[in-house]
Amino acid sequence: MSYRRSALYRFRGLLVLAVVCISIFFLSSHHRAATQSTDFPSIIQWIRDGGYEILLPTTQDVKRSEGASTPARAANAATVLPPASTTTTTITPKTVEPESPSQDENDAVFLLDEPNPQQKPMDPLEREFFSWRGNEYEMKQKPPSKPPRQPGPPIPDPFPLLSQRSPDEVRKMLKVPDINRPPTPHVPEDTPLLIGFTRNWPQLLQCVSSYITAGWPPEDIYVVENTGVMYSNRDNLLSLQNPFYMNHTQLRTLGVNIIITPTLLTFAQLQNFYAWTALERNWTDFFWSHQDVVAFSFEKEFRPHTGGSNEIANYSLYSRAVAILRYLRQPAIPKWAHHFFAYDHLTLVHRDAILDIGGWDTHIPFYATDCDMYDRLQWAGYFQGSTQVGIIIDTSTTLDNIAAFFRLPGIHATFAGDPDAEQDGDEGVKQDGEDQGTLEGMNMGDMETQRKRLVGEQGETVEHLVDIAYRMQAVKYIDGGWWRNMWQLRQGGGEGEPFYRDPEGFQAGLDMMIETGRRVFSEKYGHRGCDIAFMGIKGEDAWRIEKDWDPQTEGSGSEGPYW
Repeated sequence: MSYRRSALYRFRGLLVLAVVCISIFFLSSHHRAATQSTDFPSIIQWIRDGGYEILLPTTQDVKRSEGASTPARAANAATVLPPASTTTTTITPKTVEPESPSQDENDAVFLLDEPNPQQKPMDPLEREFFSWRGNEYEMKQKPPSKPPRQPGPPIPDPFPLLSQRSPDEVRKMLKVPDINRPPTPHVPEDTPLLIGFTRNWPQLLQCVSSYITAGWPPEDIYVVENTGVMYSNRDNLLSLQNPFYMNHTQLRTLGVNIIITPTLLTFAQLQNFYAWTALERNWTDFFWSHQDVVAFSFEKEFRPHTGGSNEIANYSLYSRAVAILRYLRQPAIPKWAHHFFAYDHLTLVHRDAILDIGGWDTHIPFYATDCDMYDRLQWAGYFQGSTQVGIIIDTSTTLDNIAAFFRLPGIHATFAGDPDAEQDGDEGVKQDGEDQGTLEGMNMGDMETQRKRLVGEQGETVEHLVDIAYRMQAVKYIDGGWWRNMWQLRQGGGEGEPFYRDPEGFQAGLDMMIETGRRVFSEKYGHRGCDIAFMGIKGEDAWRIEKDWDPQTEGSGSEGPYW
C-alpha cells in the first residue's frame, strides 16, 4: 500500500512539473511573438475608426525624400510633418512591401496614404501651425541674404602644454609659486569658487590658471559650464573655433571641477543656479567670479604676524579671502549677504540671504539684475561690504601662452594687440635676486634684454604679469569701453557641430534680452537707472509707482543717460 502511494505521489509531482514547464514555455513564446510583430496597423485603424485626428508622414513624404537632391534633405524630409490642407483628414492605412531583400530593416514598411479632404476642419491654431506645408498657402518671397561675413582669424591653442603633454607630465611641471601655495591640510571651511562659462575658452582657461597661481586650491574651483550644448563638450564633439567650446580634459588636468547646467541660463538664472547648487551641496557660503578676469596675490607685500611676533609673513589672495569669510562668520557680525573683492569680479555670497529675499529676479535676465538684487538685499537689512584681498583685473584678451602664469622658464607673458609691446622694459619692472638687481642703471634696451634672459632662466615675475594684465584691461576699455564685451565674439567657427548657433546672431539675441531686462527694471521701479536707492525708492514700491520719464518723448525704459 505504501509503495502504491509513493508511486502516485511521484507521478503527481512529475505531472505538476510538466504543466509548469509547458506554461512557462507557452507564456515566453507568446511574449516573444508579440514583441516581434508589433500590430501598429491595427492600432492606426482603430484610431481612424474612432474619429481621432492623425497627422503622420505619408507615402508622399517618402517620395519627396527619395527625390531630394542631397542626403541632408533626404534625412530631413523623412522627419517632417505631412502636407495638409486647411482641413484635417481621414487617413487610410496602406502597407508598402519592401522592394528588395537588401532594404534596411529600419525602413518603414507600413505607410499612410494621402489624406481624404472630406474630414472636419482643423481648429484655427492647428491650421495656422500646419498650413505652411500646404500648396495653396501663399508664402511671401524669401528676403535677400545679408552680405557675406569676413571670417576672423582662427584662434591659436592658448595653453599648448596642456595639449602636447600627458596629464601626469603637466601636473609635475605646473607648480603654484611657493609664496601662494594653498594651506595643507585644507582649511576647515568650505571655500568653493564658482566660475560661470558660456563663450571664449581661452578667457576661461586664463581666469582659472590665474586663480590657481594666486593660491586658490584647484579642488575648490568649480567651472559651471553654461553653454547650452549639454554633453557635447564632455564628449569632445566641438572644435576650438566654436564659441561654446570647453575642454573638460584640460580642466581636469588642472584639478578643477566641472558642473554642467541642463540648458543655457541667463545671468540671473545662473545666479539662482549657484544658490541652488550651494543648497544641494550644503555650502552656507560660496565665492563666484566672472571668467573675464585675472587674479594675483600681493606677492611683494609682507606684514608682521599678530600676537607680538617679530616674524613677517605673506598672505595669498586665497588666504586673505578665507580670513574675510571667518570674520563674517563671527556671531556678533550683523546679517550680511555679499562681500565684494573688486565689485563683483570676485564675490563672497551668503547663501541664505539670497534665499531669504526670493533669489534673483529672472525677469531681468542680464544688466540691471545686479542692481535689483543688491538694492533688495539692502532694503531687507543685509550688510554688503568690500575688501581688497588681491589684484583682480578685468580683461578682454588672453596671453599668447597661459603657462606664463605658472612662471615656467622660457615662457614670456605677451598678448596680441599689445600697444606697449616695445616698452616692456620701463622703470616699473623690478626683479628678485642678486642677478635681477643688476638691472638698475642699465639703459632701457639692455634692461629688456636682461629681463628676457632672466625669464628664460627663472620664468616670469609677478610684476611683469600684473603690468601685462593692466595693459589688457586698457585695451578692453579703449574708446570708452563700448567694445569691452567683444571678447565674447572672438571665436566664429563651429558650423555643423552639435547645438551650433550663429555667433553674431547669438550676440544679437543677447543684446535684445539685455535691452528687455532694462525695460523690465524701469517698469518695476519707475526709473531708468540703478540709482533707485538714493531716490528713496523701497522694495514695497516695486511695480506700484509711476514712471519718472515720458516714454513718448524720452524713449523706452532701456534708454536714457543713467544706464
